[in-house]
Amino acid sequence: MKRLRGHIPWSNVDRRLQSMREVWVATASPKNRPDASPVWFWWEGDALYFTCAAVARKARNIAHEPEVVLLNGDGADPIIVKGRAERVTDRGELERVDGAYAEKYVAPTTGERATIFVGDDHVYRVRPRLVSAWSYANASTRTDWTFE
Repeated sequence: MKRLRGHIPWSNVDRRLQSMREVWVATASPKNRPDASPVWFWWEGDALYFTCAAVARKARNIAHEPEVVLLNGDGADPIIVKGRAERVTDRGELERVDGAYAEKYVAPTTGERATIFVGDDHVYRVRPRLVSAWSYANASTRTDWTFE
């Protein structure tokens, strides 16, 4: 990871990505129409994982164009992650992600834990190519990082 500009510490962004409940995934359709929807996710420190139904528009769009934008939807303190969504099929990696979802997403009234193993859901990994963040709705605080 290399900081390109700005002064926000990466540790602040990393901590926020670990604690956020959802992010928005922006994709492009085969007709180049934009689409965005919120998803639960897990930030592993160098990759972000999310799921969606195999028949969902997101899955169809990613099959066509795997470049995605993920953002927290907070206009005052945005975090924007750009990268390529790759479908995860390795059983060990899927089990690791499932364990993380079970820890992160627990129903408050029943204690039921989330799982990624739902129907024919797909799991995607996005390794950031570029992350941007700024604070206090002030773009002059923008800080960018690139990843190899």
